[in-house]
Formats: sequence, C-alpha cells, structure tokens
Amino acid sequence: MVALIGVVALIALLIGLLFYLRRYRAERREVERVRALFSRYVTPAVVDEILRRKDPSIAKGRSMHATILVCRIANFAGFSEALTPEETLRYLNEFFALTGTSIQKSRGMIDKFLSDGIVGVFGVPIEDPFQEEHALKAALDIVRLVDAMDKRWAAQGRRSFHIGIGISSGQVIAGDAGFNDRREFTVVGPETLYAWRLQEATIDLNASIVASARTCDVVRDMFSLVPVKGVPLPGLRRLSDAFIVRGLKKYDRDDLRLPRDGAFAQTTIERPAAAPPPPPAPAPPPEPAPAAATAAPPPPPPPARTSPPPPEITPMPLIELAEPPQPLRPRRRPQHSVSLDLPELRIPRPLDGDADRPMMPDPPQPPGFYEDGEGPPIQLPP
Repeated sequence: MVALIGVVALIALLIGLLFYLRRYRAERREVERVRALFSRYVTPAVVDEILRRKDPSIAKGRSMHATILVCRIANFAGFSEALTPEETLRYLNEFFALTGTSIQKSRGMIDKFLSDGIVGVFGVPIEDPFQEEHALKAALDIVRLVDAMDKRWAAQGRRSFHIGIGISSGQVIAGDAGFNDRREFTVVGPETLYAWRLQEATIDLNASIVASARTCDVVRDMFSLVPVKGVPLPGLRRLSDAFIVRGLKKYDRDDLRLPRDGAFAQTTIERPAAAPPPPPAPAPPPEPAPAAATAAPPPPPPPARTSPPPPEITPMPLIELAEPPQPLRPRRRPQHSVSLDLPELRIPRPLDGDADRPMMPDPPQPPGFYEDGEGPPIQLPP
C-alpha cells in the first residue's frame, strides 16, 4: 500500500512538473513576443516597465489619451531633387537620429518613419500624466538639434533644411493594425489626422512648432505660447485655434548635445560586382600552304530557295448604288460659354533660357533666431 501511494505521488509530481514547464515556456514566449513588439518603438527601459506590469491587454486595441507629434522636412521633394539617392539617405539617417532620440528621451514612442519625417506618440503604450509636457519638450529639442546641425552641414559643404512639427492630444485607439501577413502597433483616431494638419499649417504660419489648444491648455505656465485664432486646416470644415510654441518659460538647463559624427547610422549599400575582363581572343590559326593543282575543286554552292507563287486573288464584283453616297459630316461637340481662363488655374512657366528655375516657388524661409536668455535660440513667430 505504501509503495502504491509512493507511485501515485511520483506520477502527480511528474504531472505537476510537466504542467509548470509548459506554463514557463508559454510565459517566456509571451515575454519575447512583447519585447520584440515594443523594442521597435520605445526604449529598453520602457519595455522593461511593460514587462513588469504583466498586463495581458497591453498589445490589444484599447482607448487611451495620447499626444501625437508629426515632424516633417519642409519641401523635401524640392530639397532632394538635386541629391543622389545616397546623399538623400544620409540626410534621412541623420534626421531620424536627431528626432528619434529626442522622442524616446521624453518617454515617447516612435510610431513610424516617413519618407520625409517621423511620427511620435506620447502616453502609449504606458499612461503618462505629463505627456503634453514631454511632447512639447521633445519638439523643442528637435528644433534646437536641427538648428545646431546647420553649422556641421555648412562645414561639410552640404545644404540645410527646415522642419515643421504639429502636435495634438486626445482620445485614440492604440493596438495592432494591419492584416494577417503584416501587423504593427500604432494609434488611430481623429487626433492623429489633426496633428498632420497642424504640421501642414506650419508653412502658412511660418513657424516651427504648432500645437493644438487641447495640448497647450495644461502647460500654459511652462511654455511660451503665441495663440493663433481661426487657423484653416485642409480637410476640416471649421476653423481651429492653436498655439505657436516659442520655448520654455524657464529653461531646465538640460544638456542637449549633438551626436558624434560616427553616431549616425550608415546604411550599407551593396554595389554590383564588376564584371571580370573578357578572356583574350585566341590567336588565329596559321594559314595553310597553297594547295596543289591536283586538289579537289570546292563544293558547289547550295541551291537558292524559291518562295512559292502567291495565290490567285479573285476580284470581288462591284456593287452599284442607287444613289451616290453623301459625304460624312464631323459631329460637333456642344459648345459651352464658360471660360476657364482663371488666374487660379494658370501654371507659371519658366522664362526662356532659364530652364533651372523651378516651376513653383519655394515656401518662405523662416525668420531669424532670437535668444531668450534662458536657453538655446528658438525661431521667432511671424
């Protein structure tokens, strides 16, 4: 009886160990999945905090309050028109390094890289009660770093560019989006589109940073803001109120330094291997000695090909018409009396002999810089 009890206990122990091992492996797979998912967007410290919480709904779609930052290079199409693909890629790698580190430094998540910009989200996937402050500080850091890079680019004989940043806060849905073969963690909602429209408004407002009123209402005592009333935004029927962000009212003396030259990512570009040189042509064979008179005569040439005779074509009998055919008259399209010669529809053409002149003028350059006495120079509002 004792032996039977021992056997049963041993079997129960083995079943418990097997169950524990399967559970441990499932937890490890979930940890690796979460780490692989969020390590693309946030810093390792934020990933560790996500894993410590052990929230099973962290990757599922849920409604959250977030702040979206959209940063793009102004007129990047015209800027990169005179660059080679390698030079354009170098600019983008440097731009992503400046913007990405600034976003992650302020506890933001890199949502996506654009062909001419970057999108960051604050307050996702972990709630952040100070997300508006962190988003505006990240935007100011980006402006200062890009402004400081002008000197380095000038020393390298390269052109500089200007950026525009739009920021908006509100309710979004954060979670996986896509389809079965490709999914990624992102945020969706009207506030994301609103941030894009504010970024486009930076060109008309001649400003570097434009934030929504909902973002700036909670940080008015910390930042120097210029209100803008009735801003027309593309795709929106109503006029919007926003703020031009000039800087911090009290600079926190945070060290902001440019990365080293070697800190920027260098994309490896594979070049096609050079084709091997062709082998030298073989020497022609020596000419044979003249043949004797008794040599055999050359073979006769092959008979020429003859094409078969064309088939005989029987002419069709002519059909006599009772009346002569009337000439066809072209159909006229209805004429409208509306003239389309409007000034808004006229496209400017380059002058003769000035083929290098662009079709459309470049956007206005931002004004000069000023020193607020408490921090690096920030762009003046219009």
